[in-house]
Amino acid sequence: MNEADITTYYALDLDRTLLDTVKAADLFRLVVAEWSVELSRALAQEVEDYSLRGKSFSMRDFIAERVGEEQAVEMEAVFIRSVADQNLLNDGARELMAAITALPDADFGILTYGSPTGQLMKIRAAGLSNIQNLVTREAFKGQQIASWRGDDGLYHIPEALGGARATTVVLIDDKSFSFQGLAPDCRGYWISPLRETGEEHPIVTVVPVRTLFEVVDQELAFVADNTVKLPASN
Repeated sequence: MNEADITTYYALDLDRTLLDTVKAADLFRLVVAEWSVELSRALAQEVEDYSLRGKSFSMRDFIAERVGEEQAVEMEAVFIRSVADQNLLNDGARELMAAITALPDADFGILTYGSPTGQLMKIRAAGLSNIQNLVTREAFKGQQIASWRGDDGLYHIPEALGGARATTVVLIDDKSFSFQGLAPDCRGYWISPLRETGEEHPIVTVVPVRTLFEVVDQELAFVADNTVKLPASN
């Protein structure tokens, strides 16, 4: 096997993982209401319907379909300006990214499922434009990550996510099905605040957690336990 560029690549989900999606949606609807209260109400109903079905929904695409792309671009710009002083990230998101950044042999990026225009709007609104990202139409991210593995045994991270060759990938996501197909030599953290105590994920390398702070604690412990200790020099 060739030498890896990094040991670990962290693929971070956006909605309900890094991003407080409910707060972002509420603030976007307030902006839409400045144009049309009726449209804002229709948007709220669509968000609720899709949430009940556990489906991905693009607020940005919904608006563009009804008022046209030109006005949707204007609404998006107003939305991003209006939330510039808001924190749209979930608790622990900044701490997680800081902890990964501090690791000597790791990198991370946002791997998010959905509409490119809708997801990129939320990335910009959350102040995450400086983070490398890939918007995918593959719901089973574990399978997608498995496809990154090359003949050399390394994970060849897509250029949009940095392009490194990694020994392993850690997926952090709120959807249970996202981990389908995740290879045994990868790890995952299933963010599930409302899960039943003791509920386990069917993939043994995926750890159910309630908060991103738990991910930080467990990953730092894992890295410490698996760091090669060199003998002290005389």
